Amino acid sequence: MNKKRTKILFFVAFFVVTEIFLWKPKVLGWAEMISEETALGGFSYYLEQYYDHTKEEQKKNSEILLNEPMLFASQLIIPKGIAIANVNDYVRIRQGAGTNYTIVGLLMKDAACIVSEINDGWAKISSGDVTGYISTQYLYLGNEGVQKAKQTAKLTAKVIAGTVNVRSKPSSLSDDTIITEVTRGEELIVLDECSKELYTKEDPKAKLWVKVMIDNSEGYVSREFVDIAYTWDLATKPGAYTSSALRNEIALEAQSHLGLRYVWGGESLVKGADCSGFVREVYKKCGVDISKLERTTYGMAGQSYGKEVTLEKAQPGDLVFYGNSNGKVDHVGLYIGNGMIVHESGYTYGCKISNVNYRKIIKIKNFLG
Repeated sequence: MNKKRTKILFFVAFFVVTEIFLWKPKVLGWAEMISEETALGGFSYYLEQYYDHTKEEQKKNSEILLNEPMLFASQLIIPKGIAIANVNDYVRIRQGAGTNYTIVGLLMKDAACIVSEINDGWAKISSGDVTGYISTQYLYLGNEGVQKAKQTAKLTAKVIAGTVNVRSKPSSLSDDTIITEVTRGEELIVLDECSKELYTKEDPKAKLWVKVMIDNSEGYVSREFVDIAYTWDLATKPGAYTSSALRNEIALEAQSHLGLRYVWGGESLVKGADCSGFVREVYKKCGVDISKLERTTYGMAGQSYGKEVTLEKAQPGDLVFYGNSNGKVDHVGLYIGNGMIVHESGYTYGCKISNVNYRKIIKIKNFLG
């Protein structure tokens, strides 16, 4: 009886080992997602995950595109009625179907919206928290819109925790790896190569690491604090108006350069600029004397010239400075009101509108008196 049982166990073991080697490439490819390995139960978990993943792939339909390198990513699903902005920089969203209506939002180049109806050359759209009308000549619609949506979709990691650290390495063992902090709702571009560096076994706190781009810096965020999905840029609301004609002019001038490409060391509102060069040139264009204003972001934030203000008292035209966890300033944006800034965000987006709290604010300064 014991010999017979031994033989059975031997053949079962031989079969299991053979299956492991036959499936090894695919199983390990899926297992790269898992950071904490356990003994026997660990392999069973990986195998079950692989089989579940395979079943899910079989359910895909013609409207779904899978991103093969990123096994943990969401599927690209094209929403019904999607349209993409067909402009060089941005198009204004109006309250009604006509150019005489109030501007209620801006749709950047390649940003997406959902069209609910079209009448007399005007499309009623919704995008983010903006609803209004856009002339159809400024939109990719129908099948053309779907194809354009496939081209412009970006894999992003949306922050779902209150505040999340972006780190220089996929490790939380030391605070020295913290580059900056990002807040809830911010969407970070996921880099393609992140699938090769998802986690570190030496870090017992890590679940899974995702490599992302924040402004012009590459870093890592913990997978448990972000939702990964394909997304598109959405509409933004225009800045608020104040009683100051100069501040209104500065805010409008800054928004007129949305889409301007980022150029390191650049100081041109035509050819491109970096973050500090951009705010200086906007000031200069509006007649502000910038001779006392330092050229670098760090210099602007640290100089005695200008008055520091709180976010609650910030006005359009004030400068918002961002930095790392140690308080070192490395980026600046121009406040336009309504809790928004315009800034040269980096090579990926260029000049764009962001929530004022998209990163950790170091200080806000009023250089306009």
